Amino acid sequence: MKSTSLIAAAAGMLLLSSCSGLSDRAKEMVGIYYIDEVSTDTPVLELSDDGTVLQRAIRPGVLTYAVKGKWNVENDTLFITNEPEPVEVDGDATLVGEIPEKRSLPVVDFNGITLTLRNGGADYVYRRRGKIND
Repeated sequence: MKSTSLIAAAAGMLLLSSCSGLSDRAKEMVGIYYIDEVSTDTPVLELSDDGTVLQRAIRPGVLTYAVKGKWNVENDTLFITNEPEPVEVDGDATLVGEIPEKRSLPVVDFNGITLTLRNGGADYVYRRRGKIND
């Protein structure tokens, strides 16, 4: 009877750990990311272990806004599904523009400290400075 309870508990814990639906590659990338040339004190990308993401667009002194969504990595591509409206806006909200529903960004490189993503033909280097839900 006791071994059945242990097996049930272990199965439950395994199920909870896989609830995020993140790929193994994505789980390695969970963290808080900055682009130092844009902002050294506000993260531009927060990849959570529950599969949620918070992205910030930062134009220093003009506009900063944040958008929530879901994320995962498949076949070396970061896929993001955005919520349609920003959750935070600091500055002139009329400058926000259209937020794409879905984004797919090829992962050029990831070494545990930096994540390089290709967007519009340019490579952007994000520096990880911590993990979410450590």
